[in-house]
Amino acid sequence: MGVFLLSNSFGQQLPTTKADSLRDEGNLKLAIEEYSNRYKKDSTDIKNTYNYACALALDRQFEEAFYYLNIASIKDSSNYALNDPDFYFLIEDERWEKFKNRQIEKLEAKHGKLENLELSKELWTMGLVDQAFYYHTSVARKTKGSPFIPALWELKKILNKENLTRLEEIIERHGWPKKSIVGRRAANTAFLIIQHSELATQKKYLPLLKEAANNGEAKLSSLALLTDRVNLEEGNFQIYGSQIGGDPNTGEGYVFPLKDPENVDKRRAEVGLMPLEKYTSYFGIKWDLEEYKKNLPHYAQLLKESVAKGKD
Repeated sequence: MGVFLLSNSFGQQLPTTKADSLRDEGNLKLAIEEYSNRYKKDSTDIKNTYNYACALALDRQFEEAFYYLNIASIKDSSNYALNDPDFYFLIEDERWEKFKNRQIEKLEAKHGKLENLELSKELWTMGLVDQAFYYHTSVARKTKGSPFIPALWELKKILNKENLTRLEEIIERHGWPKKSIVGRRAANTAFLIIQHSELATQKKYLPLLKEAANNGEAKLSSLALLTDRVNLEEGNFQIYGSQIGGDPNTGEGYVFPLKDPENVDKRRAEVGLMPLEKYTSYFGIKWDLEEYKKNLPHYAQLLKESVAKGKD
């Protein structure tokens, strides 16, 4: 489609400190100074220490990034860091493999052995790669007409194509990655990669995701998001309101055409999505049902024009 689609998948948390805000503005040097000052005042603030490591990794300060990441992860028994796109520049460093192995030891000690650990590890990294450079794109957008945006999207296309090729090989051999086999985060990687693919690929794998979600092997919310994307790409109304666009005439954000908007929150709750009013607030959009229904014909026309443009 010719419009930018958004989903319930947030690459970064909303800024909560001055350091976070500086980082989101793209001022990594000052953000790192602020994280450093906060660390000196309170080295027990694990969230700050972790975010400090993230900023250092984004700034390609590898030695310092690994140092603070290890500190932040001492008591962490999750695989969150192994899937964090902020660490994209670290994954080719031999220290990343050592860090990954330590985290896996803690993860399995607490939660039990993963049935297919090697596949889990590969999918974690593929998920990290899938989400990489959205931070850089977000920063680039703050400069109107930035020449970096097209270059970043071209890079994303290359990474997405490589990921998709490998995922299709995995599905051919193992079937759709199941949560019970590879873990929740690794299983979700398959959805992330498919949602960033072409419509034909999305439609091809939607039935597999549906089967997995209905069997508790994938998130129902992921199924909802992909369903909405496919519907819109085909020119149909979405069901769950997960896709947000920008009016090309006014620049204002809006919820793409939505079927039965009166009951959208009931449908969202059934698949584990937050109420639409709260969701849209993250994009600076005030959800007003009556106003939305009044504007729905206009939004439908924008969708029709977008689909037609995409077919040109």
